[in-house]
Amino acid sequence: MAGAQNDGLSVAERRKRKEAERQAASGSATGGAEVAITELAHNPRNARESLEQIEGLASTYATVGVLQSCAVVPAETFRAAFPEHQAEIANARFVVIGGNRRLAAARYAGLEKLPILVNTKAQTRRDILIAAATENLAREELKPLEELATIEELKDVLGTYDAVAQQLGKSPGWVSQRRRLHNLQPEVREALETRADGMTIELARELGRIKDREAQLKAWQDERRLAAQRAADPAVKNQSKGKTAKKKVPAQGGPDTKTTELDAETKARREACALAVAANECDPTRAFIIALQSPVAPDEAIALASHWLVEAGGSAAGLHLSVLAAGDGSAEQRQGALALALAHCELHLTRTSGRDTAHARAFVDWLETHADYQPTDDAASAAVA
Repeated sequence: MAGAQNDGLSVAERRKRKEAERQAASGSATGGAEVAITELAHNPRNARESLEQIEGLASTYATVGVLQSCAVVPAETFRAAFPEHQAEIANARFVVIGGNRRLAAARYAGLEKLPILVNTKAQTRRDILIAAATENLAREELKPLEELATIEELKDVLGTYDAVAQQLGKSPGWVSQRRRLHNLQPEVREALETRADGMTIELARELGRIKDREAQLKAWQDERRLAAQRAADPAVKNQSKGKTAKKKVPAQGGPDTKTTELDAETKARREACALAVAANECDPTRAFIIALQSPVAPDEAIALASHWLVEAGGSAAGLHLSVLAAGDGSAEQRQGALALALAHCELHLTRTSGRDTAHARAFVDWLETHADYQPTDDAASAAVA
């Protein structure tokens, strides 16, 4: 039977499920009861700069109530960890570390009680900061610049960005991408904050690569002009520097085949590759060597590697030569190199159906070692034939 990763879930969904299972197994939260809203205080350290657009949420709560519990810590624990916020906590019984927007909307709706989950594991300043960051990031409740502020606050506590990534369950590349936002000029930051036409988080990260102020502003104005042209005329194509038309993910049998469906074994291998790319933590040396002996059409490999990178929450821009020309060997580029190497290996294996037994054996062994891949009995036999 194919590996456990072949369960129909995306990489992001599997990550969230594993995190939920980890928290449940650790017993990090207890409760589930309702408490009076008057007993709850907002987190003064909340990364969200404003609790906006709560009116619509409040309307829903007034009709059906609050279905998702707020994560809280006892107020005495919070006061001990953050004595500078004594006055803001006042006489509250709990401090909300996950669900501050829910609390604001519930108050706006005039509700008297909220369901809570009490985090009993978070006892120190460090624990509470990590717990709050994990809650917000897991629910994707933060804006990009708020994510950046959270990363920097945790770095002050944990010492290194690698430690931040580990604690948040993210890859070093994910942290590195957001740190690029430090380089944004004020005008570009404002465009990102206000979600100006043409601005996306992916574009902001790419603009963050440009250190020169005038060059960055010009690149942003060019993108904004193109966005306006596309809005006015749908026939205008994406002309952004460093971007190409999205390529179709290669099918199993090759570019000339009529077969588009992947068999269960290939799906399991590709899911294992996607997970390895998302983690970006293994030694890629063997994969590179195997890939160099895997003749595959470059465009097909780039299309498959790009798919894995985007699925991991990153960007495929690092695969473009125009970006690599000014590269600095970042974690994002290492992730791109790994994705491209695995794409070469995987496509060669599917094209040859394992007939290149030396390649198949080496590639399958790498997946078993680094991606928790378990081939079927037939696939294992073919790889060692």
